[in-house]
Amino acid sequence: MLEVKRIPYYGVLALLIYMPFHIFLAQSVSLATGGLDIWKIGKDIVLFGLTLFTICLVWKQRAETKDFNWLVGFGAAYFILHILLWGLNSDIYSKSAILGTIYNTRLPAFLILGYGASLLNPGKFVFSSIFKVILGVSSVVAALGALQYFLPKDLLSHLGYSLERGTRPAFFIDDNPAFPRIMSTLREPNALGAYLVLPLSALTWLIISKLKVNRRTMLLAGLWLLHASALFLTFSRSAWLGAFLALSLVLWWKYKSQIANELHRYGTVVVVCVMAVFAVAFFVRDTNFFQHYVIHGNPEEQVVDLDSNDYHTLLLRQGLEGIVDRPLGHGPGTAGIVSIQNPAGGQLTENYYIQIGFEVGILGLVLFVWLNIWVYLKLRNRNDSLAIILCASFWGYVVINMLLHSWSNEAVAAQWWLLAGVAVATTYKKSAPEKANL
Repeated sequence: MLEVKRIPYYGVLALLIYMPFHIFLAQSVSLATGGLDIWKIGKDIVLFGLTLFTICLVWKQRAETKDFNWLVGFGAAYFILHILLWGLNSDIYSKSAILGTIYNTRLPAFLILGYGASLLNPGKFVFSSIFKVILGVSSVVAALGALQYFLPKDLLSHLGYSLERGTRPAFFIDDNPAFPRIMSTLREPNALGAYLVLPLSALTWLIISKLKVNRRTMLLAGLWLLHASALFLTFSRSAWLGAFLALSLVLWWKYKSQIANELHRYGTVVVVCVMAVFAVAFFVRDTNFFQHYVIHGNPEEQVVDLDSNDYHTLLLRQGLEGIVDRPLGHGPGTAGIVSIQNPAGGQLTENYYIQIGFEVGILGLVLFVWLNIWVYLKLRNRNDSLAIILCASFWGYVVINMLLHSWSNEAVAAQWWLLAGVAVATTYKKSAPEKANL
């Protein structure tokens, strides 16, 4: 018989496995069963129900839960702030307000669930076992994405994907069919790119931790290439940048002293190489490849046209102006990807932090940033393999979320915040081989 306290543990594993396939399953299975909205919202009902169940189990156990209680209090305060601002802005489109509240508050819910599951099942979340799950799922997602690049671009339209059903069946740079982008089983290419940052960080750490030419290393290297190929084919510049930063930090924390010594010895060479890269970029800036794939610009646009870069700048400015106009917030669901549900139009901000400030004001933004800092400092205190991977990917996601709304994606959010909760709750005894000088 299943022990009750094991339920949160299996719930965490189930969410880590299911979330990357959620959109694909919701769109395709609902063709036969109907109830697309139920399929879409079902995962969040399970998450919040499981989180409340976990809170009750932890409190019943009466373990040392000072940090856990703090997290629960934070989650409750963050949720109440959303409800209060919805009440103060009663003209908000209700569907957007509901989704905005869910999308924003499920981040602390993931964190609480991961923390509680680890408290209830100490020793159950072993690094090797949990990353077998993470990398197993991400490898399937990456492989399907790489395959998707060569398949007919209208394939997913036969599996329930359509604009009318809320998910586009294919993506192209500047809507040009000559430049396809992959999204695999996730909602869109940028989400897939962001999702792959943490697995790539983990694979990089696992490879450099034991640099031996054997079957295991070859397998990890093959998986790394698979993930990197899928990331490249998303043509998500934000994900490229986030992954570059995350992988650079993994290498830095592993070989900090060696890299510092080499930079001291060959600093001039490094500077020359960097300048050469910029020089090459300057000379190829007008080529078709650079314009489309690197900067997503349109070399044929008219003066009055706006490409993706222009829209990004425009939306950022509008979001900041909205915060200045109403520092207390416009209410949940008024910005970000859920705001486009509103028939009257919404406010994309192309920046998750500005989105939070726009929706729940400066107070809400301060609370969210405070939560991020608290979690990051707790992770740094571990100073082990899991902490290195999470801290490195954290900074990658900071960059990505300054350019997109990536924390609003269920797969990206579940993967990082669940693991962060597990890591923060786990007591780790430092061992010399795993110290990384975080």
